[in-house]
Amino acid sequence: MSVLAFSTPAEDGSDGIAVTTGTLDVLLPLHVQVSAKGIVTHTGPTFAKLLDGDKILGTRLFDVMTVKRPSDVTTVASVLSHQGEALAIQLAEMPGQNMKAVAAAMPDGGFILNVSLGAGVMDVVGARNLKNKDFSPADPTVEMIYMIEVQSILYQEHKQQSHRLQGAKVHAEEQAFTDALTGLANRRALEKHLARLLRRSKGNGFALMQIDLDFFKAVNDTHGHAAGDFVLQETSRLLLNQMRATDMVSRIGGDEFVIVLSEYGDAETLSDVGHRIIEAVREPITFEGVECCIGASIGATIVDQGSGRTPEQILSDADRALYVSKEQGRGLYHLDSDVLEKTATIMPN
Repeated sequence: MSVLAFSTPAEDGSDGIAVTTGTLDVLLPLHVQVSAKGIVTHTGPTFAKLLDGDKILGTRLFDVMTVKRPSDVTTVASVLSHQGEALAIQLAEMPGQNMKAVAAAMPDGGFILNVSLGAGVMDVVGARNLKNKDFSPADPTVEMIYMIEVQSILYQEHKQQSHRLQGAKVHAEEQAFTDALTGLANRRALEKHLARLLRRSKGNGFALMQIDLDFFKAVNDTHGHAAGDFVLQETSRLLLNQMRATDMVSRIGGDEFVIVLSEYGDAETLSDVGHRIIEAVREPITFEGVECCIGASIGATIVDQGSGRTPEQILSDADRALYVSKEQGRGLYHLDSDVLEKTATIMPN
């Protein structure tokens, strides 16, 4: 093991202090020793991990390291002229990784350069797989790494907790706007959707159909509520299959459904859609080997852009048309504008 003799006079008048390289390796594991000719003669164990220590021994330091600040440091003499000052350096094998260093003169005309990993410590630690033992126990870098790791863990936990809370919020919102039995939008979701459509400044308006299932009570009374629930679920799937992805299908209570068509074409097209739904709902639904037969009565209304009607008025107008469909024999479709006068005589005061 080599011995380094520091020539600084001691208080007792001796020539200096002898320090072994092994001692320096413990105290300054990130140091490198350079001769008067700029040749690397020894590296601390951690510095050796930053560069291939065995291969750089005997090479020129400035072939593997650049001093970025001060920019005039390119020789041994210029390093010694800045000894004791903070130097900003980069290693050739770690471009873009800024480090700090400080140099101290050696009696042979060379110097010792001790390196600090700086603000990018975690990048270097990760790239070179450094451990706590690679640093001096007194090096604050160890505590910095610990704090960064703790902060990283806390950040990840906070991030995961935020994701969980966001997921719970989304789930709660979905439940608040979803019918539990059928999975369709509920009345609350329908009202918000109508309010949003009414706020649109562009478009051709929309249409709304209110659907009431005929003979549904008989299914419940004859086959039980399990059969009734199954019929509602199957009807919901049927309605979804009949409509486009841009249409909203909602269940607003019991056996009542509402469909909102954002693009409905015209009154004739809307009538075709209504009658198609009526025909589809007439198909028997089999529950546990028993056929459950229901029907559908529909009342519709067309909402022109800028009509000024409220969601409540729109639903009331559709319900008025639905009342006529039920009164005239069920399984029928009516548009509110076609039955306005008739409704006045049919509806009780």
